[in-house]
Amino acid sequence: MHHTVRALFVCPEKKAKPLSVSEVEVSSAGFQGDFHTSVANGRQILMLSSEVLQEFELRPGSLFENIVLEGVDVMALSPGQRLHIGNSVLEVTVPCQPCVQMERIRKGLKQALAGKRGMFAQVVTTGTIRVGDRVMLA
Repeated sequence: MHHTVRALFVCPEKKAKPLSVSEVEVSSAGFQGDFHTSVANGRQILMLSSEVLQEFELRPGSLFENIVLEGVDVMALSPGQRLHIGNSVLEVTVPCQPCVQMERIRKGLKQALAGKRGMFAQVVTTGTIRVGDRVMLA
């Protein structure tokens, strides 16, 4: 099975609806145009497995993720592990813990997403990521 980028999102401001994009420039601080971009933060980019969205019958972007990966069990990635996507390299940092925002999407979702919410990553190598790009795990 191929590991690919299924969807990309940026959230332009706090509490705004994530915007679907076909490609994104990756700076040293994260996805350009995303509210959560920060040079000193290991939580620059939120990665989520497409299978989690399918399991909960949710549309891509509805969990405020930045990147949806197909064929990758994001929760099985280890902190420090690197992903080569497009001409960028991301490094896994920490798991994302479900928060109260999940309850606003669906009652009981916060608890249901425990251990499945996704992993944060930080940028190692800048570049461009596009929907359809292959993901190489290192």
